[in-house]
Amino acid sequence: MILHYFDNKKAGPVVIFVHGTASASEIWYKQIHFLSNSSYRVIGIDLRGHGRSKNPGGTSTIQSHINDLKETFDLLKLNEPITIIGHSFGAVLAVRLAEEYPKLVARLLLVSLPPRVSKILQGYYKWFVGKPLEFIKNKLNIILKLPLKKRIRLAISTDINVIRDIWRESLNWDLFNPLPSLSCPVYLSVGRFDYVALKSMVEKLHRELPNSNYKLFKWASHNCMEDVPEEFNQWVLSILNTPITQSVG
Repeated sequence: MILHYFDNKKAGPVVIFVHGTASASEIWYKQIHFLSNSSYRVIGIDLRGHGRSKNPGGTSTIQSHINDLKETFDLLKLNEPITIIGHSFGAVLAVRLAEEYPKLVARLLLVSLPPRVSKILQGYYKWFVGKPLEFIKNKLNIILKLPLKKRIRLAISTDINVIRDIWRESLNWDLFNPLPSLSCPVYLSVGRFDYVALKSMVEKLHRELPNSNYKLFKWASHNCMEDVPEEFNQWVLSILNTPITQSVG
């Protein structure tokens, strides 16, 4: 399916922002605004069932999300190697997309990538996507009138069935076994207080993943781009200004 997207339609190198579960492209608004005066062509994507993209129905697998992204990229005529900045589940999708279409992806910025989801967190999500989430969805019109933070507003607006499908997918993914097969430079980042993508796991992935770099945001949790936007934006810009042919380590 074709996803809803934002496109500044500039002629420069393409930078794609892919959000995580229960979020939307709006979560990147400070990064998109930051890059708005540059020459980069900046595109923000809403995954199916998120933001302004509808849920087409059926079961949403990782492969169906990847197919959606590829269809949307084809519509946008993205034939040149692109930079993808993915957050959390969006980072998982970015990895799988780069494995499936290696000639399409020039480099990956993987933000708060959970190499695997801990058993404790899986148990919490299993509980939350049941009755608590159903209650929130039933009271959605009332709840959305409250002065909520952007990330919370986006989360409770996401299609409940898509959230449940992503949770089921999270039970099976493990980026350690086997390691992703990536031919492009990879830039990993995580917040010190991240409760989803544990710092120790991201550091381990960096040590084991060839051609990768690692950035720790000391005063951030899972949403680094919101917690420390200025530091995050400078990290992104420093990578965008690095020649793609240059090795990382």
